[in-house]
Amino acid sequence: MARRTKGTSKLNKEAWLATYADMITLVLVFFILLYSMSTIDQEKYQMLVKAFTANPETIEKIRLLESENELDAGKPDAEEGGVKGDKVGQDEEVIDNLDTLYEFLEKYVEENQLQDSVQVEKGKDMVYVRFMSTLFFEADRAVLKPGGQEILSFVGNALGQIEPYIKFIRIDGHTAVAASGTSSADDRHLSTDRANTVLKYLESNYIDDPAKLMAVGYGMYRPVAPNDSEANRAKNRRVEILIAKSDSLQDELDKIYDLTDGNKDAAGETE
Repeated sequence: MARRTKGTSKLNKEAWLATYADMITLVLVFFILLYSMSTIDQEKYQMLVKAFTANPETIEKIRLLESENELDAGKPDAEEGGVKGDKVGQDEEVIDNLDTLYEFLEKYVEENQLQDSVQVEKGKDMVYVRFMSTLFFEADRAVLKPGGQEILSFVGNALGQIEPYIKFIRIDGHTAVAASGTSSADDRHLSTDRANTVLKYLESNYIDDPAKLMAVGYGMYRPVAPNDSEANRAKNRRVEILIAKSDSLQDELDKIYDLTDGNKDAAGETE
């Protein structure tokens, strides 16, 4: 019987190091992956799923999700209701004088075919916008309609940009002589309430200096058409916004305030 020769079989005691090194490498790669995903976003997550799945249904769902994300990215940001946000507005157009404000509003009216409901005019150091009240309010009410909020948001965004360059924004409310038996609303109160509703909406969302805003309710006493037909009465029911660079009346009042304060100071010194 043949004897086994010593030394013909030698145990490799360091073979385990290769397996250990492979494991350490995998753990290192795993932690690098975790670190790279510490601020995970949708794109990274989708790449990870694609890397670890071969399921066609899963990949198709990811593609659909990517398509939805692309559509959402193409949509403009929603209006921040009640929050004063970026005032550079819908078309990224900078409005820093009355000329650009007038052109901006005119373009909006034309593009949205609002010529029958909105009128924009420009005078010396002033822009005037007239809205038929039906755009903003239901009959005998002073609560803004959703469609009215949308239009007023567009206008408010432009007013927010022009605010540093103007003296005041005045909102005028007007009603009409109602046909007999069709309304029980007080025309003065209603026109004032509507003007204040528009003012508060602009103040809450777009205007930083409330002192530049004023509201006036004229009731039925400044018509632009005879109250002899429903079509004419509709013209008289309106809300007007006046934007001006100067305010001669306020300038005179400021002089009076300064004079009054000066007199008080002088009186205080003599006492």
